[in-house]
Amino acid sequence: MNKKLEKKIVLTGPYEDVISLDHHFYLKHKLNRICVLPYTISSDGLLDKIGVIKQIDLLEEKENYILINNFNNQDDPTNLVAANRLIYEIIGSNIKNADNWMYLGKINNTSISSDIIIYAVNISNIDINDDPEVNETKQEKKFQLIDSNKVVTSDDALFLSAYLRLFHFFFVQSLIKK
Repeated sequence: MNKKLEKKIVLTGPYEDVISLDHHFYLKHKLNRICVLPYTISSDGLLDKIGVIKQIDLLEEKENYILINNFNNQDDPTNLVAANRLIYEIIGSNIKNADNWMYLGKINNTSISSDIIIYAVNISNIDINDDPEVNETKQEKKFQLIDSNKVVTSDDALFLSAYLRLFHFFFVQSLIKK
């Protein structure tokens, strides 16, 4: 009883297509979506602050904390270069030290989108640029460092899952140290 589902491209854009499949609509990304979760570590080695941007949820008409995110572009030779570009656009600092970066993996929910590649970056010892242009971008994107215990106030599942992966890493590291 295999019936063939009819897939139809309803709308095409530079970054994604909207596909109709069995009376449902899906996004099919043409490029990798990259997300960055900046964080700071407290003096006792625990997660302290998490870097977020705020975006208006158009359906709920409220602001929500989300990950810094965008698509990679053709000038990015790797996904990590794209992640560094994204954080640079927000804080104005290039984070070249690979030890500051952590690959959190891909998250995929085929019912809503394609793979999303997530990186975390330790910005504890990084100078956040205070140029007027950088400050304008931070204000435009509503970038802020929030206490890590406030992450659970977000309704964004992608943000929450990325944070849980990062939290798991720190939890395991604390167990190893004991």
